[in-house]
This record gives sequence, C-alpha cells and structure tokens, in this order.
Amino acid sequence: MKKTLHKIVFSIISIIFFSSCSKELQTININPNNLEKPDATTLLSNTIVSLFYNNANIVWTLGNGYNQYMTYSQSYYDQPTRYQPITNEPYWIPLYETARDANTLYNLAVTQNNTLLQASALTLRSYAFAQLTELWGDIPFKQALQGANGVYTPVYDNQQTVYLDAAQGIIPSLRRADSLLKANPSGLISGDVLYNSNVMSWRRFINALRLRYLLRISSKVNVSAEMQAIVNDGAIMQNASQSATLTLPTVTPYNFVSLTERTGDFQVKYMNQLLYNTFVNTADTARITSYFSVNANTPAGAAFSFSNYGGLPIVVDATNTQTAQASNFNKSFTSGSNPNLIKARIISFAEQQFILSEAALKGFIAGSAQTYYNSGVLGAYAEIGLDANTANNYLLHANVAFDNSSLNNSLQQIITQKWMANINNGFEGWIEYRRTGFPALNAGGSVNLNNGVIPSRFLYPTSEKNINAKNYNAEIQLMGGTEITTYKAWWEK
Repeated sequence: MKKTLHKIVFSIISIIFFSSCSKELQTININPNNLEKPDATTLLSNTIVSLFYNNANIVWTLGNGYNQYMTYSQSYYDQPTRYQPITNEPYWIPLYETARDANTLYNLAVTQNNTLLQASALTLRSYAFAQLTELWGDIPFKQALQGANGVYTPVYDNQQTVYLDAAQGIIPSLRRADSLLKANPSGLISGDVLYNSNVMSWRRFINALRLRYLLRISSKVNVSAEMQAIVNDGAIMQNASQSATLTLPTVTPYNFVSLTERTGDFQVKYMNQLLYNTFVNTADTARITSYFSVNANTPAGAAFSFSNYGGLPIVVDATNTQTAQASNFNKSFTSGSNPNLIKARIISFAEQQFILSEAALKGFIAGSAQTYYNSGVLGAYAEIGLDANTANNYLLHANVAFDNSSLNNSLQQIITQKWMANINNGFEGWIEYRRTGFPALNAGGSVNLNNGVIPSRFLYPTSEKNINAKNYNAEIQLMGGTEITTYKAWWEK
C-alpha cells in the first residue's frame, strides 16, 4: 500500500546520509543505549521513516551507481561507484540503529501483548539485518543488540545464521510475524505511517520479503515448500498499489534527496550505458522518457528518438563529447512532478512477481513463469504511473515477450526486467547480479578501482576495527588475514 506522509513530527536518534556534494564517507559517534522509556507511537514512526529514508538516500548517491543505473561524470564524485573498496559506514550505522529500535519495539509489544506491533517490529528488524548481511556478509548479529546487557563487542555470526537462526534469523522472524497476524487479523498500532494498522497490508509486505529472502538462499536450502505455502495462503501483493513504498516529506531533512540537491550535484549523474542499451534493445520508450531527459545535443521540440538519449560508461572524468550525448535524470526528480518516481521503496509488487516467475521457472512453486513475468512487467510500469495499455504493447516486443527457449534465457529475461523495475531501490540490482550473473554488469576495465572486478561486499566500518578489534580480526581470518571486497558469504559461494 502506498501511503503519503503529509506530516510527521518525530526525532530520529541518528540519521546519517551519503552527502551528494562530497565523495568522502562520513561517520558520527552514537550512543546505542540512550533510549529510555520508549514511546511506541513515536518510535514506530521514527523507525519506519528512518528505514525507508536511508534506503532512498543511499540509493540516489551510491546504490544507483553500484546497480549501474547511473554513472557520475567526474572523478570528484565517482570513486565509490568505480567500485573503490569503501566501508559505506553511513548506511551501516542507521541500519543497526533501525535493528536496535525495532528490537526495542518488539520487546515493548510483547509486554503490551500487541501482536501487530510485534509483527511490524520483527519485519523492520529483519529487513535491517538482511541489508547488513547482503552488503557486508558475516556480521555482528546475535549479540549485536545487547548493549543494555553490557555486550559492547559482539561476535560475528555467519550469514547462514543471520538468515536461519531459529530465535532471531531473518526468515524465522518473518515467518513468525506472518503467523502472528494470520492468527490475529485485526489490530491497532499508533504511529504506523506505512499501513495505518492494516493487518493484511503488513502481511503482504512480510510475505513479499519472505519470498525475496527464500529465493536468495535457494541454492543452499530447499525453499520450495515454504514458497508454495506462501502462495497458497494468498497473503501477498496483488497489484502495484500494495507495494511497500513511502512518500517522504517534500522538505528537508527527510525528503527524497534529489528535490533539494544542488544543481551541480544533480548534473553530474547520467544514465549508465548498460541501462541505456537495455532501454534501446527492448524499445522501452515509456520508461526512458519517465526517468531521463534528452541529451544536450537534442534540439528543443525534437520528436522522440532513442538517439536523442544516451548512456555514459563508467569513467574517470567524462569528456565534453561524452556528456553531451548522455542523459541526466529528468526534471521530475527536482520538481516532484511525478511523485511515483521519488517514493522510498523497500519491495514492490513487480519484484514479488518476478520472484514468483523465477520460482515457477525452477519448479519451486506451481504456476506459469510467463504469467508471473508478464504481471511483473505490468506492475513495474504501474509503479511509476504508466498505464496497462503501454505495458501490454511493451510486452509485444520481440526482446520483451517471454523467452522459454531455455531456462537460462528465461532467467536472464526475468532478472533483467526485475533489475529495470528496481531503479532507485537500494542495492537490489547489485545483489541480484551477484546471485545470478544477470544482467551482465560492466566491471569498468581500467577505470575500476577494485582490481578490475565488481565487489561482493563493502568493507567493515573503521569503528569495527577500533572498537570491536578482537571479533573483527577473527572474522578477517576467514578472508585469509586481509579484508577484501571479493569475499563471498554463504549463499553467494
């Protein structure tokens, strides 16, 4: 369900963001144990907004580059998106804050016997931990939220534990959240700026996430029975209006960052060459015009042509010729004229349908991979305000119509369309590339700052080396004694 956040009065304990006017990653000191006598209403709204806002903020400045939707034109900005080894600490810190606050909410909800608050807290905590393990690998987990009990240097748990631990793991926690709501189909929680206490909407969100993470680990665990049970139960998203999105305020400090971004910072972001080629190869006139402007070489009033748009490869510093033929994001990102484009996203109906398409293709669930795929494309169009007729015409194109000639061809098509549907959604494109190899991201050749390869993870924050050195060093031994960005955690091996 899409909810407009008209006005929220709250104080976030720490919001840290990737400043678009600096290439340097910043860090701040936080007190992880300063929350006393929490107010559930305020804490829930804070936690929801913090989670969605930080996802939207980091994708605009870093995630779109990692996912290869966007390329910076200047070396002052582009070193992280040239895959330079970085910590991404400005995302690590608020994710742990979210996990901490969600855990506080859960404990409070248990004392109040409020099942809806328990389920929402489990969901928010699970998503935060999922982001952490999928972006960094093994992480402080089971001991990570024990500061109140005097545990300030938590051990690292392996990724399998983060996903599957019976007490706190991502998938068991989401499973429990759905079970709580299935057994208690009505509830009320104040501060629910996402779904306004709609239990079924929360269940759809929860189960979409369950499907995402079950598919993520499907090379290691038999997930068929649980995925089929979720589908059979029917508590999943039915259309794009039920996507887990949040319309942020239009003013600082919690707005979608492009609305108040400096002109110079906005103008150095160009469509990535891979995305441009994909738009062209699939004749996707609707989405290229929704997201991007014509290039500087195009005269005013020119009729549509793909040649009036262009992509930029990963570069150190682009030449004037390169930038003149490449396309910036269009003015709707600065004016807010298409609010569908500037929502904060966690998971969409379209992504859910592509997950189900892959699951059907691989025999994890019953049903038609093609039917789910077509539904995903329709959902992706609807998500950004494009009508069904336009989407159905797009599905007629030879490179879009479902290709069932081989499992590999079908999978490539499903993941590529999922990638296109996830523009401005965290690091999903990069994560799915690591899982499937699709679409074939460009490592960047000599301009790549990670020895010519696309990383599998971020480095652990400097604070881990300094404060949690013993456990950090024990984890690094698994990488051979030196921390590397190409180390693959459990499901990626």
